[in-house]
Amino acid sequence: MSKFYRPNKVNLRNAQHFTFIEAFLAVVGASDFRQTKIQNLIVQLTAAFQEEDRWFMIARTSELIAQRVAADRRRTNLYSRLYMLVRLWAGSGLGQLDDAATRLKQVFRLYKLKTNAQMDAKSGHLENLINDISTEEMQADISLIGGKVLFDEMVAAHQLVRSIRLEEGVQMSQKVTGALVAARKRCDELYDELTYLIEAFAKTADDETPFEEFITRWNGSLMLYQEILDRKSTAPSDGPKADASVPSRDKQ
Repeated sequence: MSKFYRPNKVNLRNAQHFTFIEAFLAVVGASDFRQTKIQNLIVQLTAAFQEEDRWFMIARTSELIAQRVAADRRRTNLYSRLYMLVRLWAGSGLGQLDDAATRLKQVFRLYKLKTNAQMDAKSGHLENLINDISTEEMQADISLIGGKVLFDEMVAAHQLVRSIRLEEGVQMSQKVTGALVAARKRCDELYDELTYLIEAFAKTADDETPFEEFITRWNGSLMLYQEILDRKSTAPSDGPKADASVPSRDKQ
């Protein structure tokens, strides 16, 4: 009798676990098993996966928060350095450098951007500032005092903040860590119950062929996931040892 390989699903990353369950549901759904117990478990696993999908997407949104915070810090840092350069040359008495910096300083002082301001308020002020110093004349002044790289990088970071902000969902503030772990665990429980049930049918059914063929086919995918875990083998495993092993073919 064939048996499923059983890689340790706990050690899969969230995205890998998501595709694992998604792929299994696609395969088992196409296998046309008509046994009531199998069908009931497929329905339960599908519902559990929908819950995992929900929390996984919210978790991905939470990752955007970290990216946006990093981009906001970067644009603030670059703004501060550019303004510092402007103030360094303004009033220096060095001819064109002084003149260019003085013109720029007037624009910077116009918006009075506070680096510790709320992010959206900061975005509004910075957007206006960037527009004002993006003219051909202002860009020439920025280049003259050596601030072109700082300006370009500041604009790129600012645009990244705006882009990420648009991607953030309304569910941003929801707590997802424990919910996603729980959703994954429920999917794993139903997956294990379903695969053990299929193994039981392979052993007891009058015609074991469809069950044996399904096990063999899905095992091909399971070997790929085991390879993923093997590449992470230097990291400590959080999962139960019994589930981490891949049975050899002569024990099937």
